[in-house]
Amino acid sequence: MRDLRNLTFPAQYLETVESLASKLRQDVAPFYRACGIDLARPALPWQTINGRQMKAVLRYILSLCPAGPPPLVTFMAHFPLTAHGPVGMLAITSANLDEALQGALQYAPLVMPAFRMRREDLKDEVHLIVERGQDFGEVQDFFTETVVMAFSRIAPFLMRPVSGLVIHLRHAPLGDPAQYEAFFACKFVFHARQDKVVLPRQEMSIALVAPSRASNLLMKAALDQQSLARVDAKPVTHEVRRQLQRALRQHQLLDADALATAMAMSARTLSRRLNAEGVTLPQLRTEVGVAYGEVLLLDTGKTIEQIAKLAGFSDAATFSRAFKRIKSEAPSQRRLSTGHGGIDQDPPRGD
Repeated sequence: MRDLRNLTFPAQYLETVESLASKLRQDVAPFYRACGIDLARPALPWQTINGRQMKAVLRYILSLCPAGPPPLVTFMAHFPLTAHGPVGMLAITSANLDEALQGALQYAPLVMPAFRMRREDLKDEVHLIVERGQDFGEVQDFFTETVVMAFSRIAPFLMRPVSGLVIHLRHAPLGDPAQYEAFFACKFVFHARQDKVVLPRQEMSIALVAPSRASNLLMKAALDQQSLARVDAKPVTHEVRRQLQRALRQHQLLDADALATAMAMSARTLSRRLNAEGVTLPQLRTEVGVAYGEVLLLDTGKTIEQIAKLAGFSDAATFSRAFKRIKSEAPSQRRLSTGHGGIDQDPPRGD
């Protein structure tokens, strides 16, 4: 894991801190001085704070939250979708929820580098999975909650509420579970096998109240420029991964030629560009397949052999070897285990 100082987060997140502090009549200036945060007011789009400062911000938020309700409830009441900057604007100018989430997942690393996010589809459900990529110590569970529930901030921009929403969190609740569910109007599952949002696939067609194709393209162009400017930018790798994930959702397997055609280049050029970014197509295919297979393990009753085929592997043995190499445990162990070493209370569902 990288040193937290090497992570960068948009300074716009501090607007939520200031809103919460203002309501509680607290002066944030001493806190900013103690953390070495010196930003223009309001924060400019290119200003950032580092991971250690972000950890201190999370501690400060928890210290501000009153006793009683879960801290997430207090925090989210002051967290606008626009705190994500261009990513938030991209979402609210989209045509529907599907397009909004696709854009948010594509550019999430720009605004939330401490987590990895991806989408997996299982029959009539969409799973938006959040994986912890850095250790934020005592504030990790609260931080995870804020990232998972950032999805909920799009609600005011939808033509109707999302129904059938279920939130899965690996940790114990940080307050009364009933208060989580009352505030967010959805079901929460704690001590779950993954941190994720699960919703019916049919809900992805919900329209947004004020879509704007021109504004959406403008935000996308700005975010593409930010992505290319990153030192660790790997645009071809990211697009290949996205194409492979989409193909698996559609029960398709893309060979190198089909993948290259979809990306408007030759197979040789694709291979060369991936090599320049330090990866290979077989490597990405294996990683994407294992990630999809993990969801099938945890959320269906399919056999290992069935899962291997659906995830793009030739047989169960090949899938199991790849899974153990990447996840450090066998598929059968992952199916039974949770992140806390016990048996999950939310068992795999049958098909």
